[in-house]
This record gives sequence, structure tokens and C-alpha cells, in this order.
Amino acid sequence: MSRLPYRGLSIGLRIVSVLLGVGGLFMIFSSKPLILRVMMHPPASEGSTLLLALLKEMGGVMIMLSVMLFLAARDPARNVAILDALVVGLCVLAITPLLSLKMLDIGKLYPAYFIWGRALVRLVLAMVLLYLRPRENLGHG
Repeated sequence: MSRLPYRGLSIGLRIVSVLLGVGGLFMIFSSKPLILRVMMHPPASEGSTLLLALLKEMGGVMIMLSVMLFLAARDPARNVAILDALVVGLCVLAITPLLSLKMLDIGKLYPAYFIWGRALVRLVLAMVLLYLRPRENLGHG
């Protein structure tokens, strides 16, 4: 009966799972001109072969995460560890672009408010997942 109280969380996890899966497939099967167009036309030197190869590998990681979230959505109460890992991952992914903005000067490629906005959205999503996370009933055993 753990499925009914977490219906909203389960639906949200499935939506995120589908979005990650589609994004992962896009990263794997897209061509160099399409990737450069999506990246808001960076200078040609920024779109190296190494970057594109890493992007395709990240697509595989995104598909793996998509499958994990889809399986966790079936019963969130039994898969709390996956939700905790997602919250920690979102927090790390909120901090790393801000470090890149300071250390690598990627402000030339993307406006700083895009990077800050994306970090804020990731932190808000992490807080929502933390709020919706199934809690253990310590008093009932």
C-alpha cells in the first residue's frame, strides 16, 4: 500500500525519467551541427571532437539514470536510496556550473544569469524531492 500515498512523487519521477531518456537519446544520436546549434552557436574551437564524444557518453549515463528513476517510480517507499542519490546529485549539479563560471570563465559562452537560473532550478527540484521523499515510520514497527 505504499504506492497510494506517493502517487504524485511516482508520476513526477516518471516524467523526469522520460525527459532524461529523450535527452540521452538526443545526446547519443545527434550530429555535430545540431549540437552546436543547441549550444547557442559557440565558437568553432569550443565544439571539439572530444566534447562531442563526452556528450555521447553522458547520453548513456542519462539513459541509465532514466531507467533507475523509472524503476524507483514504481515503489518510491522501497527505493528511497535512489531518491536520496538524486537529491545529492542535483545539489552537486547546482554547484559545479557556478564553479565553472568562476574558474573557467564560461560567461563568454553563456550568460551568467542562465547558469545561475539553472542552478536555482536544480536546487528547487532537489528541495521538492526532499520534501516528497518517503519517510520512515519510527513509531510503528
